[in-house]
Formats: sequence, structure tokens, C-alpha cells
Amino acid sequence: MESQVNLQEIKQVAPPPAKDTDVEVTVEYLPAAKPFHRTYDGTVTVGTVRSDAMTFFGVSDHRDRDTHQFFLEFNGQRLINMNQTLDQLLGPHRKGARFNLVEQITPGCAQS
Repeated sequence: MESQVNLQEIKQVAPPPAKDTDVEVTVEYLPAAKPFHRTYDGTVTVGTVRSDAMTFFGVSDHRDRDTHQFFLEFNGQRLINMNQTLDQLLGPHRKGARFNLVEQITPGCAQS
């Protein structure tokens, strides 16, 4: 006798649902061919996002003849509080954000 499969009894394996505090982050960096994407918990700081994006793009703050510093920009504003969490920055109901990683170059002193 042939056994019948009850389709209602087959359980589908699905990824776990996103936590309420998950935030989809995208960071654009003008010279890069593609953006940085990652999901973070809302308690993660802006500094962590900046650091992860800089690692992804292979850049770092440094000094040669000039000083090169990278910062995140959000809604046209430079983010300066690296201890601010994504939840604090975005509010409780926003689940995604787009940032720009911007390099600021400060010319060094000319040596004679």
C-alpha cells in the first residue's frame, strides 16, 4: 500500500524572524563599487558601524603629509557621538538607515 503524504504536516524550515531591534544598515563610500550592508541590533553604537564599514572598504584614519579622517554622515549631518546607539539615532520605529562614509583631508604644514 502506498503511503500518502499530508502536505499540511510538512514543516517548512524558515529563517528566524528578525528581532524587533534589528536595523538594516547600508553605508555608501563614493570610491567603492558596492556599498556595505549589515544588520545590527539597535544597541550597537555608531562607532561600531563606522569601524565595520571602514574595515569593509579597506580604509583607516591616518596621517602622511596630510591628516585623513573618516566619518559617517546621516541625513546630511556628520555624526560625532560614536557612543550613540542606532536606536538613539534612529528612534524606536525605524528599522533601516543609509549612511555615507566620508573622508576629510586636512592639509599638513609645509616644511621648509
